[in-house]
Amino acid sequence: MFAVLALGMLIYRDFLFGNKVLLYKDTGSDSLNIFYPNYVLRSDYLRNVGFPSWSFQVGMGQNLFPSVGGMLLTPVVWLPKGAIAKAIVYQHLLYIVISGLLFARFLAGRGLTLGSSLLGAVLLSFSGYMCMGSCWYFHATEVVCFTLLLFAVGHAVDRGRWPYLVLGVAVVGLIGAFHLYLCALFLCLYVPVRLIERYSWQPLPILRTSVLLAAAAILGVGLSTIVSLSSVYALLNSPRGSGLTALGKQLSSFPVFSLESHLHYITAALRPFANDLLGTGYNFRGWQNYLEAPMSYCGLFSLVMLPQVFTGCARRVRVIYVLFLGAVLIPTVFPWFRYLFWGFQGDYYRTFSLFSIFGVITLAMTAFSRYAKDQSLNLWVLGGTILALMGILFCPLPEMQAVINPGLRLTITIFLLSYAVLLTTGQLLKRQRLFVWIIIALAAIEIFYFDRITVADRLTVTKQELKERVGYNDYTTDAVKDIKENDHSFFRISKTWRSSPASDPSLNDAMVFGYYGTESYSSFNNVNYINFLMAVDAISANATEPETRWSFGLTGRPALLTFAGEKYVLTEDPAPFQTSQNYEVIKQHGPVYMLRNRNFLPLGLAYTYYLPEDLFRQLPPSMKAGALFYAVVLSNKDAANGENLSQMSIEALQDAANSATDVISNLRRSALNISSFSETRIEGSIQVNEKAILVFQTAFDPGWYALVDTNPARVLKVDAGLLGVMLGAGQHHLVLRYRPPFLYAGAFLSLVSFVIFSLSLWRWPRIRLPPLRARYAFS
Repeated sequence: MFAVLALGMLIYRDFLFGNKVLLYKDTGSDSLNIFYPNYVLRSDYLRNVGFPSWSFQVGMGQNLFPSVGGMLLTPVVWLPKGAIAKAIVYQHLLYIVISGLLFARFLAGRGLTLGSSLLGAVLLSFSGYMCMGSCWYFHATEVVCFTLLLFAVGHAVDRGRWPYLVLGVAVVGLIGAFHLYLCALFLCLYVPVRLIERYSWQPLPILRTSVLLAAAAILGVGLSTIVSLSSVYALLNSPRGSGLTALGKQLSSFPVFSLESHLHYITAALRPFANDLLGTGYNFRGWQNYLEAPMSYCGLFSLVMLPQVFTGCARRVRVIYVLFLGAVLIPTVFPWFRYLFWGFQGDYYRTFSLFSIFGVITLAMTAFSRYAKDQSLNLWVLGGTILALMGILFCPLPEMQAVINPGLRLTITIFLLSYAVLLTTGQLLKRQRLFVWIIIALAAIEIFYFDRITVADRLTVTKQELKERVGYNDYTTDAVKDIKENDHSFFRISKTWRSSPASDPSLNDAMVFGYYGTESYSSFNNVNYINFLMAVDAISANATEPETRWSFGLTGRPALLTFAGEKYVLTEDPAPFQTSQNYEVIKQHGPVYMLRNRNFLPLGLAYTYYLPEDLFRQLPPSMKAGALFYAVVLSNKDAANGENLSQMSIEALQDAANSATDVISNLRRSALNISSFSETRIEGSIQVNEKAILVFQTAFDPGWYALVDTNPARVLKVDAGLLGVMLGAGQHHLVLRYRPPFLYAGAFLSLVSFVIFSLSLWRWPRIRLPPLRARYAFS
């Protein structure tokens, strides 16, 4: 794998030896706005708190435990946060080498020659999908995990070594629960086909082997349950998984054989030639965007060799290959089948592209291996392939030519013709084995040329910027440090600008700078956090999925921010705040002004009055924020159960709002007196004269449980999505703790699975395979 590493070092040389960092400012801004903040948050959490659990730095509070599996697959989070930015490129190179090594072993296990196995490894490791992993890092993680799964299936089918399959499935499960669905889909499609390809049609032995391998896969699911069970819960308790903004109904109702736009088919036809043939980053001119479009580039040589696999193979194998192409083309032509692939939860390509790449490279390298073994190519098919590919590139449709980069098209043409000439010359001279290595060298040049465009010819953060007072190293660092050194209470900070140097705004500054805010950019925000924002009209009640992903929290809503515990404001323009008596400037760090909110409210507010949720939602927006200062909002069920709180009428609420009563002082006096605070444990005392509900201004999660005077107390959802604890009259000592839901259940299932795995490995280290009656189709 030295060749893969060497090529990777050449492609990423600007990041290894130059001034660039693998953090993109252009359309790959998720590297700066999602991934990097999450890496920093988890790095800090590991050092300052412990194993990731609840964090108040994500939105208004969120469970981090479902991402633990991803942390095990992301080495940089174990580094100090100051080293993460520069280390990301080394992590990506590690992914490249591991993927290449595993895929080369997979191809070698199929009986392919050294040269074809090496070229296949290079094509996968530097495919368009892996290159996208330079800024959408989870793509690279997927490549590693699914390549391991592919390798594991090969060992199980070829040698009966089922333990690799158990571990492969378990590793995929670390990514997340949804990837176990993708894993099951992959295995259900690939394993039977692989068995038929290798052992011919022997129904009973193949069925028996499939069942044994399915049992091994289920055991792998069990091993990952400690993480995947929490991941399932997190998915179901997000806006997408809960149905709040799910696309299932919309996508499933799409007509089965309806077509996409012309631009979609143009993009699908052209992107296999080069990742950037239709433009790079924000200059991408194809369907959707640079990420969501098909990521099907895996080397021009794959396109040249793919048709050759259909020549010189058994009929049953040819049928299998045709079915594979159908499985790739049908979801591309008819989008309903692509929606079906995603369980009607998305309209993108992503992992579907990865599975397609696996198949295309494997078939192309199968044909190349035959060539390396001195078997003749069908030159008529080769000529027809080149003509067909050139016909696509130079198709006279104005709509197609308008989006193509003519310079890249010329380069692609040269490479295609060069491959055809080399293949033909090697066959005519009967020196195929020599020309195999020449072709590999040419493919490496092609990969280097095209991947440099995708990876390096874009706007990124520089190593110099990491040292300057810009971006995530601006004066916010000094201001937050100053505040924390002088104030050890719980408080939230509002920040009026985004520090990320990316072209798109970041909503995750709190993760990087280590403070508590209310904003969050995440694909799976806590659904109760979103429900609360909807209830107070911070987000539209008919919010779309992107609105719940890019959540601005309570930004720009002073009353709600005060309720949520805002104590400080960081701004570069204090003028708007100086017109209000509620804020005072206390210090300045460079261009950053620190302001204090005079009406600050602590965490944990006690209420003896309530409003029914239905009634609260009917209030005009101008009254909702004020209502939260006077009464707790209860669901109809909780209100009907009679919590012995008095219901506040609309008239009483209006009278209270119009009176001179100092509601802020009253709330402070009756609030929880916190004696100890951490991310997962809050301890304090409180005096209430009558039965009350203590409201914590954080998102509700059933992982929270309370002890009041050492006795378990009821925890309930209040204010449409916040955390509440029931209190009786009197002086109380309260301890609030957090444990990720299903942690013990998942750990128990993983332990049981591990015991079964260990005993099975000792008793049956291999499974008995069907007799090999038919020769390999690729031999």
